[in-house]
Amino acid sequence: MTGRRLTMPQMADGLRRWTRTHDAHVRAAVELLIGHDVWLRRAEFRAACVHADRDGDVWLDWRAAREAFDAGAFDRCSSTERAVLDLAIALGTDRYRLNAMGPANCQLIANAVAAAVAPQRGRTGGAW
Repeated sequence: MTGRRLTMPQMADGLRRWTRTHDAHVRAAVELLIGHDVWLRRAEFRAACVHADRDGDVWLDWRAAREAFDAGAFDRCSSTERAVLDLAIALGTDRYRLNAMGPANCQLIANAVAAAVAPQRGRTGGAW
């Protein structure tokens, strides 16, 4: 069964229940998708990646998501929507092996990402 017939609250609740038994990277990916509030609403994403059973259990097929993404199935969106989905899939599949990183590397990565998305004060053109 796919997640096509679920309401957004049902899907979010079901996905959060699913992530309780998963590592932090999967929880982060799911929370990114829930918070972004785009992809879980899109029929093509639901059809390709979201699954649910009769008991209300909901899960994402990250491999199917990556395959569909790489095949262009989700190209009818903005570049930022596509980037958020790409990041969520990378997190969900642990593409960057964040689950295996030690505390020092985790902090370095978190700091780098925070710096990359921080407001860019005083930036003009392409120079800092």
